[in-house]
Amino acid sequence: MAHPPWCAGGAKERRVELNPSAQATPHPRWLRVAAIVLGSLALALFFQCPRLWIFSQPVPGSVYWDRGLQFIQQCDAPLGAPLADAALAWRVAPVLLAKTLALHGRAALAVPWIGLVLLLAQCAWVMAARTRDWRAAAFTTALIATTGATATVTSWLGINDAWYAAALVAIALQPSAGLLLLAAAIGPWVDERFILALPLALWVRHQALGAAGRIRVATFAAAASIGAYLALRLGNVLHLSGASSEGYWRYVLGGIPAWWPWVSLGWFMGLRAAWVWVAVAIGGGWRKDERRAAWFPALLAAAPLAVMSVLASDTSRSPTMLLPLVLFGVERFIALRGIEPAIRIARFLLVANLLMPAMNVTYRNADPVNMLPVELARWARVR
Repeated sequence: MAHPPWCAGGAKERRVELNPSAQATPHPRWLRVAAIVLGSLALALFFQCPRLWIFSQPVPGSVYWDRGLQFIQQCDAPLGAPLADAALAWRVAPVLLAKTLALHGRAALAVPWIGLVLLLAQCAWVMAARTRDWRAAAFTTALIATTGATATVTSWLGINDAWYAAALVAIALQPSAGLLLLAAAIGPWVDERFILALPLALWVRHQALGAAGRIRVATFAAAASIGAYLALRLGNVLHLSGASSEGYWRYVLGGIPAWWPWVSLGWFMGLRAAWVWVAVAIGGGWRKDERRAAWFPALLAAAPLAVMSVLASDTSRSPTMLLPLVLFGVERFIALRGIEPAIRIARFLLVANLLMPAMNVTYRNADPVNMLPVELARWARVR
């Protein structure tokens, strides 16, 4: 396997290869992956618990239910039915999955959770394969579970961010051509954020997998999928633009000055301590030559964040686009400094994310995410 440019430097740097025994013991490996996913979800739901009391019955007009009610409407009604949020009209991949699984009504709200489990399982699998260390896989997956990628799915109903995040991780780090093509095919139809973050995911793939990464195949497949998506959408071939987006754009352009001062808080809350791994992925060892090269991945990361900060007021959701950098940052640190220092830092960052205040930031509202005992007490009081 060819070494990427960042691995050609000093003697202390070493390449972390894919685990050659990954396919030799599939059952124990899947059991470990399942244990990591369950443990990560348990930690996330205990320290960053959703507002249980508000999920007992629909509450139209609340941020917790609005997207969920629209998703149920999409799943139950013919495609192209008018939606309050015009941006949802073309995010049809989760809707088609719900129809395939015969999920109707509130049962369709299981689709975002399926995507979350898939995302965490993929993170655990990829990190175990690439680092050959289950501790690194466990701590990294648990850290991902305590970021906004999970909080938006567990706190707000009907949010399918984990699906497009899983597609980005597959584009960035999965060696399988089949998974690569599948991710490229469904990603644009989950959320437009996939398209914005795709160049960054392809950069990670080039750095992490090198010549074995099928970069041309990945780029061609992604470009073909996005091209078909844009052609169908701009031509409204499938007649999904039932709701006018004119009002939405008036709201967006008029609301930017109001929520812009909250953008930095939203970005930080999206990853919190995991931003450390993003910095490592971009800057590496911060040697002089690495600092000169860091501008390109920094631009690839900043551009989609800036675009989404203009297009959407739920700014704490945007850093989910950078999850490939979080995973790559762990691998890069291991290659530069070794596994044991990486484990110590990974453990520290996980504890920091568990103890640090968490918020979902939308517009000018920072909604705190509380621990399970607090939410149980509130639920009991409401009942």
